Amino acid sequence: MQQRLQQALCNWQQWRTPFELAHQPRVVREFSNGLTNRTFLVAADKGQAVVRINSVDSLKLGINRQREGNILHHLQATSLVPEVYYNDQHIMVSEFIEGSSLSDKSLKNTEIRDSLYMALSQIQSIKIPGEKPRNYLEYCRDYLGQLSNKTLSTTVTGQIETVASAVDNDDWQAVICHHDLVPDNIIANDRGIFIIDWEYAALGHPQLDFLVLDEKGIPSSLLELKQAMDTLWLAVQQ
Repeated sequence: MQQRLQQALCNWQQWRTPFELAHQPRVVREFSNGLTNRTFLVAADKGQAVVRINSVDSLKLGINRQREGNILHHLQATSLVPEVYYNDQHIMVSEFIEGSSLSDKSLKNTEIRDSLYMALSQIQSIKIPGEKPRNYLEYCRDYLGQLSNKTLSTTVTGQIETVASAVDNDDWQAVICHHDLVPDNIIANDRGIFIIDWEYAALGHPQLDFLVLDEKGIPSSLLELKQAMDTLWLAVQQ
């Protein structure tokens, strides 16, 4: 991990930052809230950036770094996501957005809820030509294939496949979907709302990201699918 961090810092001249970089940035601190990767705040004389060292388990976790980069590229103009300064299969360097992560309590604030609703609606309006929508049955089976029968029973496996297939076969139009929109991945500051950590993003169900706001009116199959994907994500890491 330290080797990859040093590699990222040594490649500082390849970073496309909006502020001048005259020398290699220094590490300020490591962020402690990441569950998949290790992420560091780095600083130069005239600005700061976030360096993310991607998990070696990216493929196991169903993460496609090329797709993440493509989605972030298309979302840059929205000003709702961090600006990307450098990106490859192992490292991402991006804008450091100061502010406070949301919480279950702050998500009850009407102004914040309205801002997040508008942000998600704007994101979903962005089209990505050629991007293939997520097949949730295939996605769940990729996780299930890594687990033994001792981890999940045949009955539970069948239930997960059934609900994933039901969502796939419903009538919906795929849109950009974060797929991990928990309060920690939403930052609020004086400039507005920002959404970070897009590594699980893909074209997906239009109601899935709105679960962070309210479960009312959401199909039961989608709620069950979200719970199943969370369970599988935890299971493959044990």
